[in-house]
Amino acid sequence: MFDSVRLELTGRCDMKCLYCHAGEKNTACYNEEELSHERWLEIIAECKELGVKNFTLTGGEPFLYSRWPEIVEACGQESRVVISTNGKHFSRSNIEIISTFPQIKEFRTSLDGLETNDLIRDGSSYKSALENIRLLKTLLPDRKIMIQTVIYEQNIPEISPLYEELKGIGIYCWRLSQLWKTVRTQKNRHIVDFSDYNKLFDVYAEIIKKHQSDAKPFLLRIDNVYYSWIDKEDYAPMDLFGHPCEYNFAHLCINANGDLIFCPAMNVSYGSVKERQIKDVVENSEWFDRFKKITVKSLGCGNCRYIKICGGGCRADALRWLGKTEDIDPNSCCMMPRIENLILPLLGEEERLAFSALINKDGIYPRFCGDNIEVVVSSFLKKGEQ
Repeated sequence: MFDSVRLELTGRCDMKCLYCHAGEKNTACYNEEELSHERWLEIIAECKELGVKNFTLTGGEPFLYSRWPEIVEACGQESRVVISTNGKHFSRSNIEIISTFPQIKEFRTSLDGLETNDLIRDGSSYKSALENIRLLKTLLPDRKIMIQTVIYEQNIPEISPLYEELKGIGIYCWRLSQLWKTVRTQKNRHIVDFSDYNKLFDVYAEIIKKHQSDAKPFLLRIDNVYYSWIDKEDYAPMDLFGHPCEYNFAHLCINANGDLIFCPAMNVSYGSVKERQIKDVVENSEWFDRFKKITVKSLGCGNCRYIKICGGGCRADALRWLGKTEDIDPNSCCMMPRIENLILPLLGEEERLAFSALINKDGIYPRFCGDNIEVVVSSFLKKGEQ
């Protein structure tokens, strides 16, 4: 029924990133409502009964959950465990404990550049983060390390130097994401800003060129834009009558308070597993039933030039920007023509041909266009009010 689960062990974190999508969980009120350790162990057992073999432990900061080793042990040696952490807790004592758990296969940690990282990710030090990553890589060379970087206006000049640092360490994967629209992002406007697409794609193009000229030293993932391992997979067109998020239906996300959500990007609860079994909540949620009825075609962009590639875009971005999961993702609309014109020419022949084959040459261009997502959406909403 499910193959993977994301367990948010706690909302507590010893950092306060200015754009954090889960910042409201790092409060005493939320922490008081978090699941008991006994319930977490029950949930892990339920997950295994449902077929889950892949566990991602996150937060908040999962290493602030004092009994995290017991959680890892409960996942079982036959499982694959990923720990998503802010990177401050790779102490020698923690690494020694980690070494006793072969099921911990991968670590994911965030680093948003150099000096700018320390300004935006309050409580972080890029120098310490790099040292910790190097230490982890040295002591546990068989474990994979993914670095996650959010790109915004302020850190654009540091993305290329960060690439060189990560290449020297020998990480497994670098994931680049755009800034999300969150409560904290809106609160901290003019400290952290959405970058214009032209600047973003200049950076993307530069990194892709470097990556290819360096013989692809690690996996490179640029959300909604580029995956360096895509040539290992078949390009498959989106099914117009399928769900745009169909790839995620085998994945569970459980928050520290017991809320079951569809994905961390769309933190909408469709039931609580605090006192109910997972299967019961999934099978009897009215919200989830409505959500599953969305199809790519129902989004209203079925005759778009790029519909077979993006499938209408991200449901979380549609909700963030336009207020409905059933709407078009304006961010994807703005990005797709740039991918075709600026990124596609940089790729190998096989990738170019596979990507181009999915473009509807007779289709119309996306409804949303512009240089900055905030300006694009603001203009659209104003027109809608007239």
